[in-house]
Amino acid sequence: MFNRIRKKLTMLYAACYFLFILVFIVVLYFSLTKLMENEQIKELESYYLKEQHDFFEHKNDKVKHLSYDPNRDFFYYIYTKDHVLVHGNESYKELYKELENMFQQENIAKSTKRHLEWHEQHFLLLKKPIKNSNKVEGYIILGKSITTQYHFFQKMSWLLIVLTCIFSLFIGLLSNYLAGKAMIPIKQSFDKQKKFVSDASHELRTPLSVFYSSLDLLETDEAKKLSPFGKELIVDLKEESQLMKDLLEKLLFLARHDQNQFPLKMEVTPLSELLTNLGNKFERTITSSVTFTQNINKNIKFYCDSTRIQELIYILLDNAVQYTGEGTISLTLVQEESSIKILVQDTGTGIHPEDLPLIFNRFYRSDSARESNGTGLGLSIAKAIVEQHNGTINVTSQIGQGTTFTISFPTL
Repeated sequence: MFNRIRKKLTMLYAACYFLFILVFIVVLYFSLTKLMENEQIKELESYYLKEQHDFFEHKNDKVKHLSYDPNRDFFYYIYTKDHVLVHGNESYKELYKELENMFQQENIAKSTKRHLEWHEQHFLLLKKPIKNSNKVEGYIILGKSITTQYHFFQKMSWLLIVLTCIFSLFIGLLSNYLAGKAMIPIKQSFDKQKKFVSDASHELRTPLSVFYSSLDLLETDEAKKLSPFGKELIVDLKEESQLMKDLLEKLLFLARHDQNQFPLKMEVTPLSELLTNLGNKFERTITSSVTFTQNINKNIKFYCDSTRIQELIYILLDNAVQYTGEGTISLTLVQEESSIKILVQDTGTGIHPEDLPLIFNRFYRSDSARESNGTGLGLSIAKAIVEQHNGTINVTSQIGQGTTFTISFPTL
């Protein structure tokens, strides 16, 4: 149980830390890229303000003039308002043809910024209108290569991914350690509770046995001296002491199960014969209003403690009888490729959906179950027996249609 809780806490802690680091990395990455882009835009704006008078001189050129310098940090192209290129200083030949297709449909009176990937190069572009007396006479496209920065952020993203994986592993180990630390006081309290239940159950058995034996003596030796009321009182006391004895036995069983101190007498058992005999005995105890059927596959053997398996089936059959006033109860045993399955089905009142996850909890009794005798420990003991044999137990139910308990054991 504690290992399962520790795993859940580990997953919770690890998920929280991982999401925190992931959000931090994503915010950091986009913040840096946005900051870098803003700085690049400022550089283009500064270059534009510095050279704008020279740009205006070329807006009315009649002949296209392009100069080429591959070492230039900034490049620009000047266009008329009719999208005719008249002048430019370029760093990458023939780039203007790609830019013309990109900006031809845009409003020349507005400033815009764009990103472009061309021939494995990455560019940041800024389009600015050329105005004279608030009249737009053309526009200029400025740009610079950001390939180096792009590759830097690309490598940085991969580095962040690798670091996230490494830190996730570290976080998982740290979370497991913290979860273990958090479980220590809880486990100590739980161990104290288990020890108390075990000791109390064991110590109460002796005085209860003495009390029960004393009632037997009173019932036999002093029966003639007792009034009818006294005799009735002794019968009631014996019934209550027997119920208390059964409760202590169940508590002692669960306490030993929790501490892994309950020895099992494991042997290869003819499970088909065991369940058939148990079913025949059970059929003789039920009323005629309930029909009992068996579907037991033959020659199935299982390595188990036969006494505990009988107790398990009896608990489930007894539970089915309590909630099936009229109808059918069936016991099924089948062997599949990798498991042995036992099914106990009834057509009784069924279990409410909100009660299904809780029925295996100790002392849990639904509202309908409180109307009948019981301690609320039967299904807890059934689950403990199944777990001792490395099996699983599941339940499905529908109100008014019945309940099915399915037990799966691994095959030999």
